[in-house]
Amino acid sequence: MIFLFFVCIVLLIFFIYKNLKSSSIFFLSTLTIGWILAYTSFTLYLSKFNYYFNIVNQFIDFSPGTWNNLILQNFHADTLIRFFNFGIVLFYFSFLSFALSFVSTLKIKRKQVNLYLILGVFGMIQFVYYDPSIHLMLQDYAVDTDKLYEYQSYSHIGDIIFQSINFLHLIGGFALFFHHFVLYYKLRYIRHYTLYNVISLIPLTFVHLLMFNWAPINFVKTTFSRNYTNYIQPPINLFLVEYRFFPLIALFAIGIMIFNVFKYKSIEAHYSSINIITKKKIDTASLGVKAFTHAIKNHLLAIRSEAEYLQEKFADDEDALYSLKLMINSCETSFQSIDEANHKLKHITLNMKATSLAVPIEKAIDRFHAKSMDATIHYKQPSRDIMVYIDEEHFHEAIHNILKNSVEAVAHRKGDIWINIKEIGQWGTVTIVDNGTGIAAENVDEIFTPFFSTKPTITNWGIGLSFCHKVITGHGGKIEVTSEKGKSTQFDILLPLFKRV
Repeated sequence: MIFLFFVCIVLLIFFIYKNLKSSSIFFLSTLTIGWILAYTSFTLYLSKFNYYFNIVNQFIDFSPGTWNNLILQNFHADTLIRFFNFGIVLFYFSFLSFALSFVSTLKIKRKQVNLYLILGVFGMIQFVYYDPSIHLMLQDYAVDTDKLYEYQSYSHIGDIIFQSINFLHLIGGFALFFHHFVLYYKLRYIRHYTLYNVISLIPLTFVHLLMFNWAPINFVKTTFSRNYTNYIQPPINLFLVEYRFFPLIALFAIGIMIFNVFKYKSIEAHYSSINIITKKKIDTASLGVKAFTHAIKNHLLAIRSEAEYLQEKFADDEDALYSLKLMINSCETSFQSIDEANHKLKHITLNMKATSLAVPIEKAIDRFHAKSMDATIHYKQPSRDIMVYIDEEHFHEAIHNILKNSVEAVAHRKGDIWINIKEIGQWGTVTIVDNGTGIAAENVDEIFTPFFSTKPTITNWGIGLSFCHKVITGHGGKIEVTSEKGKSTQFDILLPLFKRV
């Protein structure tokens, strides 16, 4: 089992090397390494006390032969203690750092270096404080100056302070996750991703506290002979009942993690399959439009030509001219709809560049402000630029299409539309909410399908939102829709932030 842990460490180091650009992944990996290091060092330290075999074997599951081999290896106890303490300190440091990194935006992360340094300095102070040589030196001094009682009192106070702060690391980390979850609950991707990380951390934290809630502590005790050190037995006997059930508890914890990962992946696979199906429908519709466009245009041209001929022939008949004008206008509208469908469903080429997310949003809003609308748009400009890597023209058109749908949804009641831009973690987000007619639950997954529309007007072909889906996913982004029939509709767009080198 110990060798398996060493293999895990090697794999994790490789994983870190491949994901150094992500601080969250880095801290999650160091958290796991810290726990494995503490577990391994603790097991090797226990091998110094051979009579522990019957107790330790209940949760480590070593054969007697393996245990005897560990005893014969004669590992240096001070080194094992240092590795154990370093693993414990690394676990708590990485836990809070992972939470901070997870909930922070890219700009805040750059400013958090000082905070990580402060946490790291505290961890190093704790590591040095529990170093065996430091405690032996303090104990020798206490004996020489007849202040052993004071040493024990201050040492006990130090244990309480450090352990309390370590527990605060865990409480603070979970509090950050909870706040992040509540704050962005309406964003499905952020909500699921946060929940996935929290539920994955809970079993590991539970097992850690079950085994090492007392750590770190002082493992050494001075003797009358300065050349001999008495190594203290860890408080494992106090938790004999818990350790007896440790294999079942560990299996249960691992089972929760596996189930959670499976559940998360199945949910994401469901939404991913919807995106794939939508993309296939858009591609299929694109091919159909190409074949359809040429034929229908020829028929429309023939109708328009005949209508124009009849206008000349019945120039004195006002009723006939009125009807013929309606026919010609209908042909022109159909030409525009066909051209729009062909333009929006064809293969698009994105010319990406670093752009403030507010720029295309404000352009789309200005297009509507230039018109007389039966809706009020509420938009607050962000306090600073949120930089994303986008094709400004295509993304502006996508936002315009969503706003167009929102305006049409609230037009009957002179409603309101709210637009909000935020930076969440690695994403720049755009949220568009209207208090219009809403979308029926059975239609939410279909709104991005080409030519699907619940609107009765013949001028709406149901391709605007298909275009939005194509553009946003083409940027490596995500688009989510939540709606309540008769009350509101919310579009959430997530775009990867531009990372400055």
